[in-house]
Amino acid sequence: MLRTRSSAILSLILVFASGMLVGVAGYRLYVTTTASANATPRTMAEYRRRFFVEMKEKVGVRDEQIAPITKVLDETKQRFDELHAKERPLHDQIQQEHIEAMKALLDDKQKVAYDKWRIERERMRALAQQTGR
Repeated sequence: MLRTRSSAILSLILVFASGMLVGVAGYRLYVTTTASANATPRTMAEYRRRFFVEMKEKVGVRDEQIAPITKVLDETKQRFDELHAKERPLHDQIQQEHIEAMKALLDDKQKVAYDKWRIERERMRALAQQTGR
């Protein structure tokens, strides 16, 4: 009888302990934070600050090299901005051709719904750009 009783108590303790372990593990998985979107720089100033910190730490850039590097970064940004401005009309043309091709596949009722849907998507995209998402 003593053996049966101690066996039952040991079983209850093991079940309780395993339940606690499962609970702790589940809680840790549930509470774990995901990757933060704030890790990426949101402004050009913040990007540059991080860029120069990493260049100093990992590449060993000296203070007198900062000005020429800044000039190269400015020139490169200007070139990319010019490229983007040149490509914009082509981008808009391709997008308009896409819209026309999509509408060609839809009936009149669907075209109205498609136009409303596109307006909503553009509004959400503009809102996301304003908030920096």
